[in-house]
Amino acid sequence: MPMIGLILSQYWKPLALVVLIAAALAYRSVLIHQRDEARAQVAQLTAEATALRTSNQALGASIAQQNAAVTELKARADAALNTMAANETAALRAGASAQGQAQQQARALIGASIDANSGCLGAIDWGNAQAAELSSW
Repeated sequence: MPMIGLILSQYWKPLALVVLIAAALAYRSVLIHQRDEARAQVAQLTAEATALRTSNQALGASIAQQNAAVTELKARADAALNTMAANETAALRAGASAQGQAQQQARALIGASIDANSGCLGAIDWGNAQAAELSSW
């Protein structure tokens, strides 16, 4: 052991220099390793960002397509609603006209005179003359 002490006491400066250089080399290798990992991570993140941009553009195109479909569907629904309203108005007019004609016919029937002396056969004959389509039953 005294020999080691003697060697250390005489050569401590070169040994300290060797230890310092070894520490610097180790530190450098750690830094290089971290740098390489950071570069690999940057490359990976850049590729992911590019993929995300592409995906985002595809999503934007899909959203635009869906918006166009919704706009077309709304236009078709509005057209169907307008057609339905027009049909309803026409049906109301036709119904009102038919109702008016029925009321006129009812007034005419109410005001028509049936010979009271002829009895039921006279009433049937009168009804047949008034409505020829009913007599075919």
